[in-house]
Amino acid sequence: MKKSSLYLALLLSCFPSAVFATEIAHADHQSSTQHDYTNIQQINAALTIENATAKATIPGAKVSSGYMKIINNSDKAITLTGAATTIAKHTEFHRMFMRDSQMAMRKVDALEIPAKDSVTLASNGYHLMFMGVKNALKADQVITVRMQQANGEQFDVQLLVMPLKKY
Repeated sequence: MKKSSLYLALLLSCFPSAVFATEIAHADHQSSTQHDYTNIQQINAALTIENATAKATIPGAKVSSGYMKIINNSDKAITLTGAATTIAKHTEFHRMFMRDSQMAMRKVDALEIPAKDSVTLASNGYHLMFMGVKNALKADQVITVRMQQANGEQFDVQLLVMPLKKY
C-alpha cells in the first residue's frame, strides 16, 4: 500500500500543471479552450457575429465587458432585448456617451440592428456589461452569452477573453 501511494505521489508531483488544468476545466463548465472559438459565428440566415471578445478581469474585479459586431442580413430590423451568461450575476447592454465633458454609461433596454446593417459593440459605445462576475476571466478562456430577441428567439455567442493590456 505504501509503495503504490508513494508512486502516485511521485507521479502527481511530476505533472502538477496537468492536474491543475484538468481541475480548472471541470470547475467551470462555461469555460473552454480557444479551440472552441471562431471569430465569425453564423447564428442563422439572418444573424452573423464577428470578433466576439470579452475583457479579462483584474484581480478582485467583479465586472467585465463584451464586444462584437452583430450583422443583420435580413430585410427586417432585429431587436435584442437581453443577454445572460453563467459567468456573471447580471448581463446588460450598455452605452457610453459624453455628459458634461465626461464619459458616462447607461443601461440600454433594447438594441436594434437595422435591416441589412450591423451594430458594433465596442468600448466607446454600445457594449455588454458583465456584473457580479463569479470567477476571474482569464485570457484565452471562452465564455458563452445567450442573447434574447424581442420575438422570443434566443441564440448563443462564444466570446474569447482577451488579455489585460499593459500600459
